[in-house]
Amino acid sequence: MKLLDPTPQQAAAIVQSMHAVVTANGTRAAQPLEIASIEAIQRHMMRIASPIAPSAQTLPADLETVLDTPVLRRQLVRFMAILAMVDRAILPAKVAVVDAAASRLGVAENGLKVLRLASRGKFKGITFELMKRFVDWWSPSGKARFRDWMSFLWWMLPMLHGEKTKGRNRELVARYRALGELPPGTFGRTLIDFYTTYEINLPGEPKSVPWAMHEVYHVLSEYGVSLPSELWLTAFIGGTQEETALDQILFGLLSYHCGRQIVLGVISEGVFAPEDYFRAMARGASINVDLVNGWDLFQVATVPIAELRARYNIPPVSPYERERTAPHDGLLRGAGHSTPVLEPA
Repeated sequence: MKLLDPTPQQAAAIVQSMHAVVTANGTRAAQPLEIASIEAIQRHMMRIASPIAPSAQTLPADLETVLDTPVLRRQLVRFMAILAMVDRAILPAKVAVVDAAASRLGVAENGLKVLRLASRGKFKGITFELMKRFVDWWSPSGKARFRDWMSFLWWMLPMLHGEKTKGRNRELVARYRALGELPPGTFGRTLIDFYTTYEINLPGEPKSVPWAMHEVYHVLSEYGVSLPSELWLTAFIGGTQEETALDQILFGLLSYHCGRQIVLGVISEGVFAPEDYFRAMARGASINVDLVNGWDLFQVATVPIAELRARYNIPPVSPYERERTAPHDGLLRGAGHSTPVLEPA
């Protein structure tokens, strides 16, 4: 995703469009959480210190003219898709406004499929859609083959794994374990310490997954494993990505804000706080490296973690964020729960 520096006219069009979503094009009253989200987007993603109010609550008539770059157009559609989920109901009338803006702006975003399915309550369809996107990426050909599906499903069903899996992946496990021999404070050592602290099986071990990127994002972002911080992490990851940004973000909102079971694991409601969430997204959007295509964690394993975060232009976490992400095992091994909405910092 990209941080924006819109002109006053562009900012006004973006803000009016965001209000058009939460009011279903002026037919409903916006909820306080939705208004707070629009203001937080302006502060953190649009870098507007004093958020502006809309001049109307319908899509601007000159939207296509004012938003004259692909980046502005795509980012607006993403903001609108996020806002369509803030009320947790994911109303078709709000999704229709997102689709109308995307059509007018010529934005074809895969995450909009997820949004439409959610508005119709087709959550199993979302699971399949996200899996297909991942398996396409997983496949050497870029298009999921039967063997790619079988490989993916094997790894995603850890209850089937056993000692034979460990034997076949002994070299992979050894490579990760070697990171524990690096000096404290290096990226590789910090990553392996994260695995150890939270008792996560290393890639290649029984009941593991064969990649480490989720844990890599935890370490780079400094977000722990509490329920609020896991939601922040999905915003951070989405901020770092481009083609799959909205997929990641909507999955996080569905799982940790709307309480919808998309994959096995903990779900929650009530942990979304706009300031925290969009601050996390902006931290991810500040990154200056592509962690999805061609990046290799072992190539930077010996770099001090603080130096690596600075090299990648990742803003430091605030004392408030550090306190809210204090480690505990509620997400990894707990049953999940609903909690009150947090007050922003």
